[in-house]
Amino acid sequence: MSRARILIAGLIGAYLTLTLLDRFKLIELLVIRTGLPLLLACIEAIAIIGCGFALRSRRWTELDPVLDFLIGYPLFGAVCFLTGTLSVTKWTMLALLLAGALFGAFALARWIETGSAQQAADSRSSIDRFDSYALVCLGLVLFCALLFVQAPPFSLDELAYHLAVPKSWVLEGRAIDLPLLSHSYFPLGIESADLPLLTLLGDDGALASHVLHLFAAIAATLLIHRKTKNLLLTAAIATTPALAITAGWSLVDWPLTGIAAALWIALDEGDDSAASAAIAAGLLTKYTFIPIAGIALLASRRWRPALVGAAAGSVFFVRNLILTGNPLAPFFSGGAPSVSHYRGAAFLSDYVFDTRFIDESLGASLLALAPFAAGAIPIALALAGVALFFLAPSSRLLVPFFTIPAMSAEPAVRSRAWLRWMLAIAIAAQTLLVFFLTDRSAPFSVLMAESEQSFLTKQRASFASISWLNRVLPASSRTLVIGTGESFWFSRRVRAGGNFDSARISAYLEAPTAEALREKLRRDGITHVALITLTAPPTEVAQKIEERQTHLTPAAQKTLSMLLDHFTSSVTAHGDVTLFELK
Repeated sequence: MSRARILIAGLIGAYLTLTLLDRFKLIELLVIRTGLPLLLACIEAIAIIGCGFALRSRRWTELDPVLDFLIGYPLFGAVCFLTGTLSVTKWTMLALLLAGALFGAFALARWIETGSAQQAADSRSSIDRFDSYALVCLGLVLFCALLFVQAPPFSLDELAYHLAVPKSWVLEGRAIDLPLLSHSYFPLGIESADLPLLTLLGDDGALASHVLHLFAAIAATLLIHRKTKNLLLTAAIATTPALAITAGWSLVDWPLTGIAAALWIALDEGDDSAASAAIAAGLLTKYTFIPIAGIALLASRRWRPALVGAAAGSVFFVRNLILTGNPLAPFFSGGAPSVSHYRGAAFLSDYVFDTRFIDESLGASLLALAPFAAGAIPIALALAGVALFFLAPSSRLLVPFFTIPAMSAEPAVRSRAWLRWMLAIAIAAQTLLVFFLTDRSAPFSVLMAESEQSFLTKQRASFASISWLNRVLPASSRTLVIGTGESFWFSRRVRAGGNFDSARISAYLEAPTAEALREKLRRDGITHVALITLTAPPTEVAQKIEERQTHLTPAAQKTLSMLLDHFTSSVTAHGDVTLFELK
């Protein structure tokens, strides 16, 4: 084919493509909605890589964008949190973001300049039919994740604390104590990384947060594949429904899974520097990492990484010790949320698939690989996962414990054809389940035509009430919200509980007299009380109802009723919400 013909064909193709993009307005609307959040997320991703590199290594040739992103994510968040304890403003967060991005960009530039990037790109291996099949399934899961990325946050945990806590800090102008929200005492390294995004973009920062969490899911998947060198095995882990469905949500399951994998790889390869960095990152991410790190260190008998990692990852433990006297708050104290027996009785079949907890299905492949675990750390983690299983926790708590054993099963997968076929069937079923969950949540409707407000009204019963409160509450108000823990969408300062915080809210409201309660509210700056009466969620599972609704004790109800009878200057009702302005 002549060059002229190739040039003409290229010009025609470019014209047709540009015409399609111009006429297909949905693409234009998508770019308008997500363009700025995507740009800011990419800038922060560079800053995160720089933080991870600074903690893990000192030589430019040792930069590892995948590993450094996973390690740097909670580390950058911890820096944002420490800065936020002084001030959360556009100027402080922008300065922090730009400083981190400049260092990260410089590190990436030096990494590319030294030729390390080209060496990483050249390290490819041939693929077989199972690998091609796995790539297709991974691509389908990625497509579903992209649909969730562009949708506004609507999952319970996002609205109750993952995004709600940093949003509250943004509204308050500082990272303050939130005693009514038990989950605000969890390690919040990942969540605190959203402070620059929410400060600079407002609620659209949640979309940027979704992008960062998708980057974390991709990085964790790449790290898993780099260790296993088996695409089918990688897909068997990544298509686990409870994990795959959250790839586009602002949850910590993917970052934690990637960090746990990074710790095992570092210990297996004798890399103390990377192990220390992974321990620090894990402790900044979630309490669940404590037993994972403890088991890994005991099984490997390597103690040197623990000291440096524990010191660097102690930020939120020290914070809790200062605020509550308990480094593991809210656990082992009054009003602790219940995490055991979340799934009721511990039946393996229910964890594989249960229509009552369909978004927490573990599927088949991850658990099926556990018996093939090889090595001290994978076997120890598999046994710990089995022991944890009898406490019937949320299935997402179990995922990191079984991911490492699954990764170590690569020799068994490579040598047994029947196992590869079984995994292929399981991966297909799990991918189909991810598609079903995506379709049920309808994130595609936001991309097509439905407004975000209409989408959220359908997804969350509390959204209409919160929207009304945002319109009527004064800008200087601080409202005590009772009845829902989904506080992310508030644009005014609020105090609310979270998941399983009924006991904590009741203890706050219980007082000897109405006058004593009014004085407590005055000290906390509370100007209004909002009572939101929501219809019980469409489930018969007692744990889910307890998780979502606030049930006050009789003593708390009595004191609150007396307070609202004697110290209210005005009352306004709308739909499911009643707003009281206090004298």
